[in-house]
Amino acid sequence: MSEDESTALEQEAEAQLAAEREAFEARFPPEAFMGIANALKIRPTPEHLAWLRGRLLSHFYFCLDVRHRYREPTRDELITLLKKLSNAASTLHSAVSSADYTFCLSWAFDAPDEGAVGVTDHFIATLELLAKPAAGLIEKLASRKSRRGRPPKNEPFRNITPILVRTYEVVRKESAECPYYLPDSRDYGGKGDFHRFALAVWCCLQENLPAEAREGLPDTKGGLAEELKNHWPEDRPKR
Repeated sequence: MSEDESTALEQEAEAQLAAEREAFEARFPPEAFMGIANALKIRPTPEHLAWLRGRLLSHFYFCLDVRHRYREPTRDELITLLKKLSNAASTLHSAVSSADYTFCLSWAFDAPDEGAVGVTDHFIATLELLAKPAAGLIEKLASRKSRRGRPPKNEPFRNITPILVRTYEVVRKESAECPYYLPDSRDYGGKGDFHRFALAVWCCLQENLPAEAREGLPDTKGGLAEELKNHWPEDRPKR
């Protein structure tokens, strides 16, 4: 494949990704964020709605859209990556530390002063530091039991929960609190309005996400509250 053909394919792929993202974002016009603005107790002006949209929409896209959802590497994939890193660092460290390197390659890479461009003592030490911890992490991962079964159904929404917490705390200037069940009303609530805000986001997603992406959301309002609880450590009081 020629360089021009390769460039053309890259441009075509970039154009397709841009079109897909544009189509996704078109599903979320600024007015779709009006309920979220009300839950945060900010005026739903065009400026405020545009700000909310800009803050949340990219996270909706990358965490919830099934075509671009981030997937954590498996244990075996992590081990493979760490082995490559360790081997590459070890090989390069051996090469630049050998006498043959000094004789054959110093004209291209050598830099006598620390901090200069080229192979310095600091660079060589960094290679050694990369190689040794990687080997230790490989051993640790290999001894850990791999996760069995499918990932949690609500994992995509779980990935976006920290974004909701930060957004709430930036806007409201108060801590987001874990929701809890209210037996008298048979509903969920909590200190402050974080649960109300998260519920408004959930409603916005249910109304505007593509059908296949909605599979990563809690099915019910109660399921939403129970899912939000996973963000808080078990040893922290939830009420």
